[in-house]
Amino acid sequence: MRLLFSLLLAAYLPFACANTETDIQKNVTQFYTFYLHQLNSDASPPNIIKLEQMNRWVSAKLLKRMDEIYHMPEQELLMADYFTYAQDIFPEWEKQIKVSPAYPDKGSMKLDVWLGLKGNENAHLQVWTRNENGGWKIFRVIDAGDNYEQKLN
Repeated sequence: MRLLFSLLLAAYLPFACANTETDIQKNVTQFYTFYLHQLNSDASPPNIIKLEQMNRWVSAKLLKRMDEIYHMPEQELLMADYFTYAQDIFPEWEKQIKVSPAYPDKGSMKLDVWLGLKGNENAHLQVWTRNENGGWKIFRVIDAGDNYEQKLN
């Protein structure tokens, strides 16, 4: 009986992990599709972070901190958009989002995200998510192409 249970568990675990990894991948893809669409519709990041949909994809702590930063006089912590690490957003990015499956990283799940640019170049980001209130939420983003992170403190 133990052998049968062990075999069933061994057969199930790869699929359970794959579902989590691909669910997180889909979640982050949905986030970037939504976020870039909002930017392309001339919404500003300080207004976008207040939209209810953002709570589906971004941690409450990160949204709160970003709201505090956007309300600072002469805010100098963010040199570019936090989620894209870009000062200019191109409409074609919305259709050229590539997200890797998630992989474990110190108690969270990490993904690579590429936003398409002109001339087959990509902006390469790394995104960290963690389980918060039953969903995987973004809590950290870095510019992997330039190995740079905007510190929010």
